[in-house]
Amino acid sequence: MRGSGHRVSTDLVSLVRYALGEADVLVSYPALVDERFEAWLLQQSSVGRSFSQEQAAFLELVKDRIATNLGIEPTELTDPPFSSQGGLGKAKQLFGDELDALLDELTTVLAA
Repeated sequence: MRGSGHRVSTDLVSLVRYALGEADVLVSYPALVDERFEAWLLQQSSVGRSFSQEQAAFLELVKDRIATNLGIEPTELTDPPFSSQGGLGKAKQLFGDELDALLDELTTVLAA
């Protein structure tokens, strides 16, 4: 397979989970992360937590990074595509003191 090494690695995670019987259906890892992200957003909404349009757009970028890298660290917010959206400074402005906990939570929930 040619292409992104990260994509092959994350799809390998799905294949291993399927082979071990931890998943009933073989689904690409990014598609699985998308499903988990949508479920997480619904869960957040059900407990009264909402996100502005700008926060939601940043969270989408975080979700995409987790889908390709199996996680995210605050320092990665200085890299593209985050840097073109204001980077770590903008993330801190949008999420305040909750940023690190939010990144940890998303990594745990989406990459589980």
